Amino acid sequence: MTSRILQEDSGLILTQASDILVNNNFIGVDSFSTGAPVLQTATMSQVHGLLCTNILTGTVVVEAASIAQNHDLSADLILTGVVVVADATLVENIILSASGIITGSPVVANATMIEDEVSTATPILTGPPVVEQAELTQSQVFIPYSILTGRPDIESAPDPNAQYEEVVQQMFGGWPKRIYEHTDLSIARGHSTGYRSIYKFGYNPDLDATEETIWGNGGNYPWFANELTVFISSTSANDTGTGTGARTVLVQGLDENYNEVEETLTLNGQAQVTSQLSYLRIYRAYVTLAGSGANAAGTVYLGASGSTGGVPTTVYASLSLGNQTQIAAYTVPAGHTLYVDDINFTAAVSQANKTVTCSFHSRDFNSNVFRTRFINVLQSNQLITKFKYAQAFTEKTDLECRAYTDTTNTAIGASFQGVLIKNET
Repeated sequence: MTSRILQEDSGLILTQASDILVNNNFIGVDSFSTGAPVLQTATMSQVHGLLCTNILTGTVVVEAASIAQNHDLSADLILTGVVVVADATLVENIILSASGIITGSPVVANATMIEDEVSTATPILTGPPVVEQAELTQSQVFIPYSILTGRPDIESAPDPNAQYEEVVQQMFGGWPKRIYEHTDLSIARGHSTGYRSIYKFGYNPDLDATEETIWGNGGNYPWFANELTVFISSTSANDTGTGTGARTVLVQGLDENYNEVEETLTLNGQAQVTSQLSYLRIYRAYVTLAGSGANAAGTVYLGASGSTGGVPTTVYASLSLGNQTQIAAYTVPAGHTLYVDDINFTAAVSQANKTVTCSFHSRDFNSNVFRTRFINVLQSNQLITKFKYAQAFTEKTDLECRAYTDTTNTAIGASFQGVLIKNET
C-alpha cells in the first residue's frame, strides 16, 4: 500500500480507495460536495480542531453511531406530535432545564420521577394529559408555574355537583368544611379558623347640632380610662330573676389586656347587681332570658355604682330597644386586625335643604386623639359607603360613628361591619 504526502499548497486529488492522507498541519474543508457516502462503521476521534462548513450530501446511512457527553443537556423550543412513552424513568443529579415545549396530548402509562435537586418547569403547553399512574417523590423544591393544559381526566375526582359534601380537615381546626363553600359564608358559619365577622350598629333618637356618638344614650360615648367593675339594674321591678320581664343579660367586652370577656348577670329589678368581671371596654349587652313578657319590662342599664330608680349615676350602656344595646362603637381585641368594608348611616331627613353630617373615627392604642377616617353629608334618608379595599384597624384601636345635623331632634342610626382576623404568630 502506498501513501501520498499532500503539501500545504498542493492541488493533489486522491483517487485510490487505499490512499492514506497524512497531514501534520491543519485541514480546512469548505463547500464540499459528494454523492451519497456509505460507511459500514464510523468512528471519529478528535483531539484538536475539526472545522467543516457548508457540507451538502445525499442520504447519510450510518449503521452504528455513538456520542458521549459529560456536560449539560439542554432542550429548547421542541415541537413534536403526540408523545407516547410506555415506561419513563428520569434520574437527574445535576440540572435539567426544559422550556418552550409544545406537544400533542402526552400519554404516559407509568411515570416515576426522582429528583434530588431543583426541578423547574416553565411555559409548558400540552393537550389533555392522561396518566394512568403517577408517582412523585420530592426531597427539595418543586416549582411549577405558568402551566396551561387541557381538561384533566382523573378517575377518582369528587363529583363537582356535590357542593355541600361534608369533609373534616385538620386545616380547618376540625370543623366540617363544605367543599366549594363561598368564603363569606364560611366565615359567617365559623368554619374559617381565625376569621370572624363583626357587625356593630347604634341608634341615637335625638341628634342635634353638636356632634354626638351614635348610641342609645346620646352625647359622647364614655370610653373607659381604666378597667372597671360594672353594675346592672332596671327601671322596672319586673326585670328580675323570677319576674315577667328580663331575667338575665349577657355582657360582652374587653379586659385590661384587651382580651374578649363575657358574663351573664341575673337582674334584681331596680337594685344594682355587681359584675363578677372587670371591663376596660363594654361593646355589647343583650337579654338572654325573660319571663312571660318575653321582653325587658323597663330600661336596663349598665353603669357605675349608685342609682336612682334603677338609673345609674353614670351610664355605660342601656338596653332600651329590642333587648339589645345600640352602640355604634367598638374596640379591636388584642392579637387581631379588623378590616372594615361597609359603613351605613340612616336618618329621618324630611325637610328640604336639611342635612346630616356623618363621620367615622378611630383612635390608635396609646393615643388620646380620635382621627376622622370617613365623613360625608346625608341629604336623603340613607348614606351607604362600601370600600373597594377594606380599611385595616390594628389591635386595641377604638372605633365609633358620629353625626350632627342642622335639624334638631333628628333620629339617626349607624352601622359598620367587616372581618376580624387573628394576627399570625
